[in-house]
Amino acid sequence: MAEKDKQKKVVGKPARKIDFFLKKIARSGKIRNKEIIYGVYDNKGAPLTVRINDFFVDHSGVKIGEKSYFFHMIAVMVDAGIPVVKAIKAYGSRTENERFSRVLNTVAYNSERGMSLSDSMSRFPDVFTEVEIGVVKSGEQVGKLKEMLFKLSSQVGRVHELKMKLWSAAFYPLAVLFTLVFVAVAMLVWVFPTLLNLLNEGGVEFGDLPFVTRLLVHSHEIVTGYWWAMLIGLILVYGAFKLAIVTPYGAKWWDYIKLKIPVLGVLLRRVYDLQFVALIGVLIESGLPVIKALKTTRNAIPNRMFKLKIKDIIQTVNDGGKISDSASSAQFLFPPEVIEMLRVGEKSAALGSVAEKVSEQYQMEIDHSLKRLTSVFEPVLILFVGLFVAILAIAVMAPIFDLSSVVS
Repeated sequence: MAEKDKQKKVVGKPARKIDFFLKKIARSGKIRNKEIIYGVYDNKGAPLTVRINDFFVDHSGVKIGEKSYFFHMIAVMVDAGIPVVKAIKAYGSRTENERFSRVLNTVAYNSERGMSLSDSMSRFPDVFTEVEIGVVKSGEQVGKLKEMLFKLSSQVGRVHELKMKLWSAAFYPLAVLFTLVFVAVAMLVWVFPTLLNLLNEGGVEFGDLPFVTRLLVHSHEIVTGYWWAMLIGLILVYGAFKLAIVTPYGAKWWDYIKLKIPVLGVLLRRVYDLQFVALIGVLIESGLPVIKALKTTRNAIPNRMFKLKIKDIIQTVNDGGKISDSASSAQFLFPPEVIEMLRVGEKSAALGSVAEKVSEQYQMEIDHSLKRLTSVFEPVLILFVGLFVAILAIAVMAPIFDLSSVVS
């Protein structure tokens, strides 16, 4: 009998463990987010912690990668025969982004009560861009919502992929620069005082030190003695810069300067050209009139130089002219291949499809440009880091060798 009880205990322990983990798995698979609908949900009587959480959730953002996946999944579900509202509710209940979940629940709620999907999306301009709303609206009007959702998924996905590539290309040099600044400050603040004390005790005259060491000693005195003035100066310069670029005139100049930066300016212009042709292609193919497509594209591109030129293009088209003729007067912004693409698209009455094909080619060119830039940048950075380390080594080790020779 005792042996049977013992066996039950042995069998029971793993059984209880399995049961525990099954419950954990079941709980983790449940819907995390409550169905909160803006305009219906009221947190006035809720505890303070809930209201604070709601404040931070409602002021959080939605990443472009999340939106790209959302549009793709909705298109797939609609293609499988699931009603679009049901698909949105299903995605909203499963996403880990609580802000996006609330937005999608509200969009689905409004759509169920007769509002169009595009109008419901337009209530959240901080989440859905004008381009995304315009493409969905066109899909609703021409009865091709599924096709437009797939196009939108592809477009948003390309934008997300490009942003990730730009960030990965910029991350390495920024990380190296930050590390060098940190090492330099650490050397000046902590290492050099010890070295100076050692040299003073050894009776080494300041004039006998190597030039690099003397330069770093002066830098140490400036950093430790006037750090507060440097900090105030940096804050004032940064504040003046921010105030300047907030003004319409200053913002235009800053956008112009960014486009003129060697190497990076060329890459930036290519990125905006890609954005221009890609958006024009998607919007015209979705059924939007050319003028409306140009206006939406103008609002989507952040650079004010491009905005000014697209405004001029809109005026030209309104007056009966062609996009290509107006764009050809600004070859600093639009390279010859883009102008020629516009001209061919206008002649063949297939501007949208031609623009989409050229955007794919342009995406490949930008990828190659980023790879070339990275391949050139990395050896230059390695050389710069080596030079920096060599200067520090000479500045620190040369006086110590001199001191050891004097002592011996």
